[in-house]
Amino acid sequence: MSHIHFPDGILPIWLWVSGFIIMILIGTILIRSKKRSEISRKLPLIGIMCALMILGASVELIPIAYHINLTVISGILLGPSLIFLSTFIVNLILALFGHGGITVIGINSLILSLEGVLGFLFFHLFLRILKRMTPAIFLATVLALFISTLSMIGIIGLGKAHYEELIYQGQEGKIFEFRILEDKKIDLHKNYEINLSRFIKIILSLGSIGWCLEGLITTLILKYINRLRPDLLRIN
Repeated sequence: MSHIHFPDGILPIWLWVSGFIIMILIGTILIRSKKRSEISRKLPLIGIMCALMILGASVELIPIAYHINLTVISGILLGPSLIFLSTFIVNLILALFGHGGITVIGINSLILSLEGVLGFLFFHLFLRILKRMTPAIFLATVLALFISTLSMIGIIGLGKAHYEELIYQGQEGKIFEFRILEDKKIDLHKNYEINLSRFIKIILSLGSIGWCLEGLITTLILKYINRLRPDLLRIN
């Protein structure tokens, strides 16, 4: 859910360029903090998690327009450092398939990486407090998704003025327009505003349902993994 699907040209240049710069800086620092041998050892797991995240992002839950990211699972299994590499690969492949533009790869990688890192931290925090895996996984997933969605909303809100400029460009012509009724006239001289409050209400209301569903799916998957390979969760 916390994935920006904007095509290229919607986000202001300064915003998506900043996303790439911050993503490269943070990703480089975290990846360099890991030993090459450890990265090489986890390459198969990175590939598997990337494939799962791409699969999850490709399946939409139609009634609520939600797709699961499975980023929390990746964050818990890979750790905070390698999740940045995984989310970048996933967003690059998704962008090549038209699932969001090329220019939003950096920002989407940051948002999903934040989701994975928070999932990792919250999981170990709740597990230490509650001493039970099921509620720890579920709460970590829901809370990580909630915060990452808020970050997505905040980033989109930063470009509000730019979106309003894109709707109409002065008197000479417009880039695009929305018509619901054929006889409804649109005043080109009127200043139209983006209704962010309505957008936030829709995202949070539908997202809350999706977070619970993804929390349930994440819990079932991680509990199954814990039975087969408990060492991957690094609980002890």
